[in-house]
Amino acid sequence: MAVSRGDGIRSMLRDVALFSELPESLLAAVAVDARERRLLRGEVLFRAGELCSAFYCVLSGQVKLTVAGGGGGEKVLEIVAPGETFAEALMFGHRPYPVTAVALSATRLLVVGSRTVHDLIAQDPDFARLMLVGMSVRLHRLVRQIASVSLSSAAERVADLLLSLAGPEAGESVVVELPAGKAVLASRLNLSPEHFSRTLRDLADTGLIRVEGRRVAVLDVARMRLVVEGGRLGPVP
Repeated sequence: MAVSRGDGIRSMLRDVALFSELPESLLAAVAVDARERRLLRGEVLFRAGELCSAFYCVLSGQVKLTVAGGGGGEKVLEIVAPGETFAEALMFGHRPYPVTAVALSATRLLVVGSRTVHDLIAQDPDFARLMLVGMSVRLHRLVRQIASVSLSSAAERVADLLLSLAGPEAGESVVVELPAGKAVLASRLNLSPEHFSRTLRDLADTGLIRVEGRRVAVLDVARMRLVVEGGRLGPVP
């Protein structure tokens, strides 16, 4: 039996953390004005200064959010992964995007129009609560990221990145894949590419990780957590 467009969009929305527990009736209402969009690697979704008219759900691929840096460069503020959303808070202030969004790889998105969101919030308190919870989670994550890059050493930042990729259920050891190139990740961590690579080597030299391209084996998760908490690097006992 053929799958209708509405059914397909609802299925995609269900894979997004923000909508995963939404009742079917509300999910269908969101799906009415949602559409899929595909981006090529390096394609710009929107630029800083453009008016916000929608928010976005990443289905596959990654999107980097950047601001202009000194000397014509850019600073990566965030890398948005599959299942995550971005730009939802901007819909409520009628403000322009403060960042530029660029696909880091071939990326599939769901675009949810601001008018639909405004209408559903006015009609349904549960939907309003859901949006507030989602924005709260995102704010908490951003504050944690800012604190990490502002107050931590390079080793702590890189260790924290690897553990966040591993997830809270990681066992004694785990293999993760870096979601972007080293230059992008270095910018995200407020490090130079050289400093980022040197820190990976330092972690490898102490027996904490093994690096093979973008795949990183975290050999001792418990010791890596100690590094995040400010512990000093040292050889494996």
